[in-house]
Amino acid sequence: MCESTVFLDAGGEVREVMRDVTRITMNGSQAVCVDIVGEQVILDDVALKEANLLSHGIVFVKNVER
Repeated sequence: MCESTVFLDAGGEVREVMRDVTRITMNGSQAVCVDIVGEQVILDDVALKEANLLSHGIVFVKNVER
């Protein structure tokens, strides 16, 4: 299967957000993650940091206001 796990890096702390993600749609700085059964998790104010297609891991980083 081709599902991935989504992680969020917030201030250097990386945590798992969702498993079995089959689709990610970006709307500006908002990422809408949908899993294999259609459940959604919305990440606000993020940017893509890394997509490792071999290990099926996708990391978003929380934008930090300066």
